[in-house]
Amino acid sequence: MTAYSSAINLFDVTGIVAVVTGGGSGLGLFMTRALATNGAKKVYILGRRKHVLEQAVAEIGQDNVVPLQCDVTNQEALKSAVAFIEEDIGYINLLIANSGIAGPSGSVPPGSSITHVQEALFEISMQDFTNTFHVNCTAVFYTTIAFLGLLDKGNNNQSYRNGRSQVIATSSIGSFNRRITAGFAYGASKAATTMLLKVLATYLVPYRIRANILCPGLFPTDLTTDLIHGKDPTEEGAFPLDQIPAERAGTPEDIMGPLLYLASRAGAYCNGNCVLTDGGRLSVTPATY
Repeated sequence: MTAYSSAINLFDVTGIVAVVTGGGSGLGLFMTRALATNGAKKVYILGRRKHVLEQAVAEIGQDNVVPLQCDVTNQEALKSAVAFIEEDIGYINLLIANSGIAGPSGSVPPGSSITHVQEALFEISMQDFTNTFHVNCTAVFYTTIAFLGLLDKGNNNQSYRNGRSQVIATSSIGSFNRRITAGFAYGASKAATTMLLKVLATYLVPYRIRANILCPGLFPTDLTTDLIHGKDPTEEGAFPLDQIPAERAGTPEDIMGPLLYLASRAGAYCNGNCVLTDGGRLSVTPATY
């Protein structure tokens, strides 16, 4: 029997130092709460909107959550955030690259003529399409690179012993879904993010830094307001079986659980893994997973 035989110990994140980009809202807020209320030493939440970050800190009500205004698409802003954390505590054990945007939808009703399809999709601004990749993939890369030094120092710090330092990116089942639900730009950018983290998992092996991916399905957040209508989407029966076998959208616990798994001793053997939490949606959707 090891010290980790108890589930409480196995999923323990006490003492972890983490950074969560986009940690003030949506899935980022759920993940911040999961870490902060389960014993994290510090959770730095990064985002562009200062008031959103401060509201998140007040809502969570823990003194271990530190808001840092930072635009993850700006290299100088990332350097400033790293410098602050280095001065404040000197290392991190976990980076959650969570910031993302929905991008242009370019939705076309089923049965549309090829002319209608062409017109609707060609009207999407190239700049908007490219910006989706810029936020969802390019910024994840530069955020990861910016924090490598602090992750390396996390491996050399003995205050948290539940696994080597790691990066977790929030991707999406959209990176595997061949049926367009949130637009070509979103799905393609998330596929790029998923592949990026797999490559980083291999690339960072000599430095003993892991990389894993969370791929959520439909959760009620600011990004999915256009996809959810009517009654409470998290109530069982809100969706038909042929759309989501669980018949509901995800709840905070449905992302908190997989995160705590990866962040704790329970997931310490994972590297280059995609953890799906989608209520079975990919099982009824043409997909590449």
